[in-house]
Amino acid sequence: MSGVDAPFPGLGEAVDPLRVMQRVVDEAVALVEGADGAAVELADAGAMTYVAAAGRLAGSVGLRLAADASLSGLAVRARSVLRCDDSETDQRVDREACRKVGVRSMICVPLIRADAAVGVLKISASEPAAFDERDVATLRRLADFVGFVIDAAASLSGAVASALSAEPLGGGGDEAAIARFVARVLVPAASRDAQARRRIRQVIDDVAFFPVFQPVVDLATGTTVGVEALTRFTPTPPRGPDCWFADAHAAGLGPELELATLRVALGHLDHLPGGLVMAVNLSPDAIAHPDLASLTGGIDLGRLTIEVTEHAAVDDYAELRRLLAPFRRSGARLAVDDTGAGFASFSHIIQLAPDIIKLDLNLTRGIDLDPVRRSLATAVVAFAADTGSSVVAEGIETEPELGVLRGLGISHGQGYLLGRPAALADLDLRSPAGASPLAHVGR
Repeated sequence: MSGVDAPFPGLGEAVDPLRVMQRVVDEAVALVEGADGAAVELADAGAMTYVAAAGRLAGSVGLRLAADASLSGLAVRARSVLRCDDSETDQRVDREACRKVGVRSMICVPLIRADAAVGVLKISASEPAAFDERDVATLRRLADFVGFVIDAAASLSGAVASALSAEPLGGGGDEAAIARFVARVLVPAASRDAQARRRIRQVIDDVAFFPVFQPVVDLATGTTVGVEALTRFTPTPPRGPDCWFADAHAAGLGPELELATLRVALGHLDHLPGGLVMAVNLSPDAIAHPDLASLTGGIDLGRLTIEVTEHAAVDDYAELRRLLAPFRRSGARLAVDDTGAGFASFSHIIQLAPDIIKLDLNLTRGIDLDPVRRSLATAVVAFAADTGSSVVAEGIETEPELGVLRGLGISHGQGYLLGRPAALADLDLRSPAGASPLAHVGR
């Protein structure tokens, strides 16, 4: 096999075997469908010792089993891949040990170094009959490769090249899965990306999120003119939406997650009182996604505001304008979000000519105490007036901030002072901020 170093940079580096074995078991859980645990056990003085583990077996590192009373010990002695379909009936296994770690079915793959079996890679499941012969074949193909990582002093590049260029051992196996496994073990970042991708995919498939809505208020009258749709995620431990969306984009699933959350948010549009607008956040990649048109095809686009964030890179403004044009022609408003958080937002404003400019909360927060923030906000208001845009100030939390923003001529705002994000049913949209401090405004 030639060119190994090209797809797998860094193969020639010496690798800490314990770290590599941990990557092996992390990836092995994902490699074999139905697996919920994996471990590397090394043979030592008549015992099999767990030295790396993942999934359901993650807490088993250090566990020692008698080699002559376990399937893994038998696999070492026989130098053969062994499968157990049910630990409750298979006489070759240590039944009590299996119960202790929650294993019902398993595959044990012997690891060979210097022509000797030194341990096993074990794939396990908490359900009986979780594996088949295809799984056995896939793991058999990987046995030589996994064995190489035990030698701390060895350079992996030549060894892996040799292992992967060998003739197939027969019995089938999943070639594509094997290639992904090898790449992820040897390139830890790929492993982390794969884990993140699985986590994001699960969130999308399970709809493990829900929308909340924050009122957007007319600062002159205290009237709610719309809401911004935001997303909260349900998996534990809790993580902010910024983290979820950043991970999704890093894993190549950003547009999918954005459109999934958009679909759920738009399901609430008909429950908004007539005349109120819903603002949704979309990246350029999500705007370019072919599913966006069908997703928004059945709604009144005159009630939708598309917010393009300051943090979203735009490679081709002409193409983005082309993609947005049919939405804008159908009545959707365009907003540039997070203005003032960095230079990109000003490029967005100049290139996209938005209907709405949203001041970033880092610009509005403490604006009553900071002349620099006031000067920048004044410049944005003047620019908006010249271009026919309106300005929405985000992150308003105090009445002094509100007073300064109104004094600068900013027409709309949102923030905890005006209304916290909440379920639509929990918002009093007849008087958008409820008992709002804006009740006196305009009188």
